[in-house]
Amino acid sequence: MTLRRLLHIAAAAAALGTGCSLEYQELAESLDDETPALRMSSVTVVTVEEGQEKFRVQADSLEDYENTFRRIIRGAEFIEYDREGEVSTRGKADLVEFDTRTDNALLEGNITFTSEKDSATVSADYLEWIDGERRLAGRPEGEVYLERRNGTGIRGFGFSADFPSRIFRFSRGVSGRYVFDSDDSREGTEQ
Repeated sequence: MTLRRLLHIAAAAAALGTGCSLEYQELAESLDDETPALRMSSVTVVTVEEGQEKFRVQADSLEDYENTFRRIIRGAEFIEYDREGEVSTRGKADLVEFDTRTDNALLEGNITFTSEKDSATVSADYLEWIDGERRLAGRPEGEVYLERRNGTGIRGFGFSADFPSRIFRFSRGVSGRYVFDSDDSREGTEQ
């Protein structure tokens, strides 16, 4: 998933900053849980593979809290490119809090993820990524909106998405419209 890749890139950027010297490591160990071991502002990280840009993350700030295994990214925007160099996914969130032990993450504020391949966008104010299960979930009381360029627009509460099975669920308050594409084998049908 793109979110996981975003967080690993931010982790690599943080690791570059933490490997500076022995004195830095001793200082980091003496910090309390609420003092970041590393703080960077106006961060841009670009991943290049085989001479081609694959991923770009821009953030207002990145803070690494080694003692509590947290990495906090504020004002994050990212773009992922496909093999042909075209944008495949783009997204943003006001805040991403990443658990460096589990690769789980909490995202808050003005969250949008757009898959160019699927012509789909997910929007919310809160989402949680559970990496081991490859599952994305909203709060039970939090509204999530799914939209596709074909006219599909569904909103509801208690959102969860299981990526291995590609099943998306809402527990209540679902409303909107689903437009079947030819890929859905019933072109032009609305439900």
